[in-house]
Amino acid sequence: MIQTILTPLDGSTHAQLALDLSIDIASRCGARLILLHVGVGNENVPEEIFNTLARELRQAESSGEETGIPPHSSQRVRVLGYMGKRFLHQARHVANKRGVENVETVIDLGDAGERIGHHAKQSAADLIIMGSRGRGELAGLVLGSVSHKVFHTAPCPCVTVHHKDGKPGPIEIRNILAATDGSDEADRAVDLASDIAAACGAKLTLEYVMWRGPSLEQLRATVDLDQLGKEAFDELDPARNPIAEHVSSTWFPPVVSTATQEEIGHQVLERARRAAEAKGVGEVALVLIDGDPARKIVQIAKREKADLIATGTRGLGGAKGMLAGSVAYKVNHAAPCSCMVVR
Repeated sequence: MIQTILTPLDGSTHAQLALDLSIDIASRCGARLILLHVGVGNENVPEEIFNTLARELRQAESSGEETGIPPHSSQRVRVLGYMGKRFLHQARHVANKRGVENVETVIDLGDAGERIGHHAKQSAADLIIMGSRGRGELAGLVLGSVSHKVFHTAPCPCVTVHHKDGKPGPIEIRNILAATDGSDEADRAVDLASDIAAACGAKLTLEYVMWRGPSLEQLRATVDLDQLGKEAFDELDPARNPIAEHVSSTWFPPVVSTATQEEIGHQVLERARRAAEAKGVGEVALVLIDGDPARKIVQIAKREKADLIATGTRGLGGAKGMLAGSVAYKVNHAAPCSCMVVR
């Protein structure tokens, strides 16, 4: 269950979308919401805005208002800190107004990616929700440098929020796609996606993509062998295919038939369905499909008009499978909606 959500804010459009999603999930789950602003000295703030904030800070200090900004800092750091406090004050007000009572605000300085990870660990966050790009990051990048770093190093599941189909506006979670291959991390992704779907009253689509990557050992770990038919059971026997026992079949001719892959996929999906329904998800759909995992996940997300895609960082294929930098990372780059990566 989601108890603590960490949301970094920097005043960008993507951060505003992340705040909107964070408030929605926190209010539905009764979670604590931590709003974090990490100031850095080289932030690209337009001169007009910077000068306006500098005047407001001087007026506040001259009137005796407690700003919380260290007086010994440089003017630039003080103004940026003041800007962060304004972001957080406004965000807290919006969260409270929308029913989130437990809201904390934190201002920090330093490397944004590193400090986000630090505060996520320190607060035992269950989920980080952040914009896919921040202020000043190149518009051509799908993931900005900060979200890229957090995506790879976060100590907990992380949602990167994109404009759905490139369109701005509030994000409502009505359709969730959870990709699973039966691995431990995929099971955790299904569990968390189910929690969110149940809280939001959303439809959950579970997808299994058949592909050549997993070894026999990995495939056996995802199923109840006693529930397989004889042909499938025999195909997973390491004595019959010793090379494929521990080695990814990506580099060898397929040793498992399509029929066996389908049988495995159906069993994994049915197990995921039971887990989702046990968590209270009212509408669950199953998709079994063949092809390149990243492409097929994005394809089904578009078809289902998903608002959120959930994947594990690493699945059965190890370095060639659901690993940040491979399937999960490709999906995050190409997805038409926000993405949640679960460790």
